[in-house]
Amino acid sequence: MVTIDEIAKLSKVSVSTVSKALNGYTEISQKTRDRIIGIADELGYMPNATAQSLVRKRSNTIGVVYEVEYGLKNLFFSGVLESFRKNVESIGYDILLLSHNTESGLDYLRHCQSKNVDAVLVVSGGDNQESLEKLYKSNLAVLTLDPHEKSPNSIFSDSYTSIRRSCKYLYDLGHKKIAFINGSYTNYIGRERLKAYLDFMREKGLEPLYLPDKSNESYSYEEGHHTMKLLFETYGLPEAVCSVSDLMAVGAMNYLKAHGFSVPDDVSIIGFDDLQVCEIVSPKLTTVRQNYEAFGELACDTLKGMIEGKMRKIDPIIVDTEIIVRDSCKKRRLKEVNE
Repeated sequence: MVTIDEIAKLSKVSVSTVSKALNGYTEISQKTRDRIIGIADELGYMPNATAQSLVRKRSNTIGVVYEVEYGLKNLFFSGVLESFRKNVESIGYDILLLSHNTESGLDYLRHCQSKNVDAVLVVSGGDNQESLEKLYKSNLAVLTLDPHEKSPNSIFSDSYTSIRRSCKYLYDLGHKKIAFINGSYTNYIGRERLKAYLDFMREKGLEPLYLPDKSNESYSYEEGHHTMKLLFETYGLPEAVCSVSDLMAVGAMNYLKAHGFSVPDDVSIIGFDDLQVCEIVSPKLTTVRQNYEAFGELACDTLKGMIEGKMRKIDPIIVDTEIIVRDSCKKRRLKEVNE
């Protein structure tokens, strides 16, 4: 293994000068730095990451809290994580997946401290709220995707406006009997989506068709299928369905098809996320697009800014959405509207 002593001898400078040149210190002239780096490259010198992090007081590593059991159930999270990874690597940072390992005693914060990470993106923390709280209260730069409560240092879609937009889209197609397939009632995002639906229905003088006692925590196909079953048994066939996730919308769609109903001829359905499944199912699913590429880029840029600016508290970042029109929604015929 090549050492900086060897580089110093060939460069005819001190070890200190070599170290400063390799670590970007400005008191070394550009000409000297280029010569030293050129010799280091010729020798195949590989810097010691741990030593560099001690010198720079930065490891160029961003930790990611991504509990697989919860994260893989939400394909939007997976999309954001992949976008985030690409953006982070493009600026020379590495990613370290953080775990909550109770056997070793390494909670998220201790794991970060042991690896000297510079910042953390919390994608999905599961039920480990106590461990997450320690992370939030630390001096690390931390950003949370889809927080449990509206709070600083978070990034999320404008869920309230998005669901109102979905309901208006269905309403403008002539639908009045609009059912709602809800998400979680235990976190901020889920509650905002429910509030948007209830506010819209109340403003239009329409009866809300939803399940106030059934919280869907995973936003999964199975939950959508079961919720549609309960809605049908409780309220009968709706004219349209507003779902808070694409997978739940597909579950609802398949329940209706299995019981002899057509989408969109009998029931219009709109989803939320714009996953690839929207293009695969038949009919193709109209949905609210959450731009996971933009989420990943924004999360990367924000954490980099927090690291370099030594900021530890920022206002929430709220990302807008748009409706992607496909084939699962249809204007109600005039005869049906008048009935």
